[in-house]
Amino acid sequence: MSTASSGPTSGPHSGGTGQPRMSRPIALADLTEDLLWPKLLRVPALALRPASITIGFFGLLIASLVGDLSKLWRPANSLSVGTLLSDELERGASGFWRDLMRGIQTADGTALQSAFGWIVRIPRMLWEEFSWGSLIAIASVAVLLIAGGAISRIAACDFAHGVRISWVEALGFAIRRWVSLVFCFAGPLLIVAIIYAVLAAAGWTLFSIGWMQFIGAALFVFALLGATLAVALIVLTVLGAPLMIPAIACEGADAIEAMQRAYAYVPARPIRYALYVLLTLAVGMLAIAVAVAVASGITSFAMVAVGAWVKEPPRLLMYPLTPPSNATEWLLKLWIGLPLAIAGAYAFSVLFTGCTVIYLVLRRVVDGQTMTDIWVPGVVPGTAMTTDTSAGANPADASVSREAADED
Repeated sequence: MSTASSGPTSGPHSGGTGQPRMSRPIALADLTEDLLWPKLLRVPALALRPASITIGFFGLLIASLVGDLSKLWRPANSLSVGTLLSDELERGASGFWRDLMRGIQTADGTALQSAFGWIVRIPRMLWEEFSWGSLIAIASVAVLLIAGGAISRIAACDFAHGVRISWVEALGFAIRRWVSLVFCFAGPLLIVAIIYAVLAAAGWTLFSIGWMQFIGAALFVFALLGATLAVALIVLTVLGAPLMIPAIACEGADAIEAMQRAYAYVPARPIRYALYVLLTLAVGMLAIAVAVAVASGITSFAMVAVGAWVKEPPRLLMYPLTPPSNATEWLLKLWIGLPLAIAGAYAFSVLFTGCTVIYLVLRRVVDGQTMTDIWVPGVVPGTAMTTDTSAGANPADASVSREAADED
């Protein structure tokens, strides 16, 4: 006679303990947790932080006002430094990449020479047009870099630790490092300019006098070495530019360390880096297009609704591109342009937020450094130990307090 066992039974869902095992459906996050490229899809949402958009808005506004300072001593209808700089940067970027790609694909030295000529063209045109007034362009670019550094810091803290710092903290971080933010770009360009000036002076000295031309020809190999260094700096700076500001924001680095990291990461994983940039560009441009469409819709709806029952509405409500002629039209133009200005600030935020996420993901690939490891004041780099217990800046503590606040 057999007796039924009264002990615990095991089954396919009991785990051998007699208790049913709880399970949950597999979520998309489980499948993408170990992948790096999906992290880049967070860029549009991270860039939507009010602090980032605020800094972007006022950064673009101040840079534009600084660029227009040249109108104080030039005729009213003449170009300003800011207008010429923005136009030439747009034209120069497209011209540089077009000629560079054509030169690489066809091995055409003339095309490559034309590509690098675009880099010299912008400062030369500024100097010919504005002389010493072209220094305004440096101040305008410096404002944009400081604003970009603040946005990168906001994105780094949010992406790495889920901590949302205020715009005051982020801007203070960037202002304290304004020298590094400017010279990580100005440094390589200054070295290239020095090499150019030395080679030009040597060429004038050695090839202006007939009997010294043979010496110049014999020493031309040193000109090639100097040109090699200059071209390498230009190429690495152009390709590594998206990583320099984030290196300062994430590592608390100076300009030299930021340049070293950018110059090391790009050639270490060039294909992976290119794919990350392309994916971020696609996602970012889609988000910016949506933002511009929403801003245009808001403006159009307001203009149509306000002027619907007015027999003779202000001219700008019918033709918003018309230059304003009185105080009413100037005020209307200010408000009409506000939604698109905010969309522009969002685009600026997307740019630096995307570069920051690319930097952290690429650093994980190249160095194996975790994406949560960023510089925090009062914390020993690479550890959770604080150097100053009163600093109150431990990201782990900030995350814990934030989670506690959410639970409350």
